[in-house]
Amino acid sequence: MMKFHVLAITTLVCANLAAAQEPPLPSSTGTPSPNPSARPELNIPDIPMTVEPSPLVPNTSPAPKKNVPSLTELDTAFQHSSLGAAVEEQRLHLEWRKLKTRASLDPEVVAAKKEINSARTDQDKRERMRAYYKIFYARMQALAEAPDVKGYLEQKKNEAINGLAQPHVHPEPTAHPKPTP
Repeated sequence: MMKFHVLAITTLVCANLAAAQEPPLPSSTGTPSPNPSARPELNIPDIPMTVEPSPLVPNTSPAPKKNVPSLTELDTAFQHSSLGAAVEEQRLHLEWRKLKTRASLDPEVVAAKKEINSARTDQDKRERMRAYYKIFYARMQALAEAPDVKGYLEQKKNEAINGLAQPHVHPEPTAHPKPTP
């Protein structure tokens, strides 16, 4: 029985607390709406979507003609752009690498490369490397078909050979000191 009284009291206290926390209901407005699902009418004036002021001076110039370049003009413009040049450089470099791999298997090129290691002096080694590059690039040019690839190979050959030059080193005869009496 005691549990019943405690439960009843707890229920009454909770109900009073819940009633005390609820906000008061709004008072009715006098005229009930005919249909609860109907929306109230809003009196909003129509506003134009774009309002542009009229120009002070009317535009009387003729409309510009759209000049669309031909496909060949676009191709030449693309070739001269930095992106087109980079793509072309990469294409030539890849072709050079393929030719380099194929030419390095040639027996004459392998023999010229082995000959470099038998040089006794730096000058002799540079001369043998020049001969190797001439043989190597001649073989690559024989394998190449496109003229632009052949021009690229000629440029690479000149770079390789010019890299062997030593412009600041002048061979001078060594002076032997004379013995003093």
